[in-house]
Amino acid sequence: MKIVSIITYIFFAGSTFSQNSYYFSNPLPTEEKKVPSVDEKWFGTYKDEASGLIYDFSADGINVISTHVSSISRELARESSTYSVKGNYIHGVVENDSLPCLLEGDYYFFGVRNRDAVIYKNSSTQLTRISDREYMLNYEENGNYSPVKLSFINNKLSVSDFDYDPGERAFSFISAQNESNLNQQNVIVLSPSQLEFQQLNSTKYFVERTAFSRITN
Repeated sequence: MKIVSIITYIFFAGSTFSQNSYYFSNPLPTEEKKVPSVDEKWFGTYKDEASGLIYDFSADGINVISTHVSSISRELARESSTYSVKGNYIHGVVENDSLPCLLEGDYYFFGVRNRDAVIYKNSSTQLTRISDREYMLNYEENGNYSPVKLSFINNKLSVSDFDYDPGERAFSFISAQNESNLNQQNVIVLSPSQLEFQQLNSTKYFVERTAFSRITN
């Protein structure tokens, strides 16, 4: 009886602590709505002032620009033939260019910009058009997709994450679901119809993460 009790406990404990991960079998809303970029009227750069993160939209696709803060010691800048500091700028970090820097204690701090292409020719991430103001970034993961919603309103860009409680079962309104188990993780792949996507496409399931302001010259 004790062995049966232990096995039962382990079984239910495993069920209790298992987490659900949801993906989609195809880009949302449908693969037929795939586009190479957003509409031309939304071309430009949009920045989140709090993080410094920038989205850049053009006919070539979408790039995300971020700033990584790094540092070198004052001794290294003085002794190295690679780096030099003149005024408030450091040379040698970026080829043929200088970066603003700040001396704090014995270190020079500076920001290095990283430009990552998200949507480009033959990219694995798929961009689809929901409407003239709404788009979906579908990030490919092992043949399935994880979506991020982009919404344009006037000179603002809203980025919304696909949101759910991994400890609960969700999306019962979607009929086509394929479930598998991987390392005590329930992986559930959804295939919503057009009507089911309309129910899915709401602030309940896509929660705004960041609002970006358009940069105007």
